[in-house]
Amino acid sequence: MVNIVVAVDDRLESIHACEWACKHLLLANTNFSQSYNFTLLHVQSPVCVSSGPAYILSSEVFYLLECDKVKTTHKILKRALDICNFYNVKAHSHVVNGEVNKKICEAAHKLEADFLVMGNHGHGAFI
Repeated sequence: MVNIVVAVDDRLESIHACEWACKHLLLANTNFSQSYNFTLLHVQSPVCVSSGPAYILSSEVFYLLECDKVKTTHKILKRALDICNFYNVKAHSHVVNGEVNKKICEAAHKLEADFLVMGNHGHGAFI
């Protein structure tokens, strides 16, 4: 069984990474097509609000910020799942909370990823 983890967020690079994984890891390799786990990983960053010492946010404001974060996560995962459906790739989602860099590595380890696919954000590429 091959475990493929694709990190997705609201950036175009992660959508390209998802498409790339569907096309190049699964469709191009018939060995993987039979037995694979394809996981869409999204890391929710903690709600961060900058305010001065004289300004305290109410619990209602934090609740609204959390609701917005959940809506954004659903939107991101729906877009990625639509891509997977287009390529007939069976995928499931996994959401974690925390610092993105750290949580992607932890989740990839926990999910026993054979492949971790991410957008490069212009910092280089693995070819």
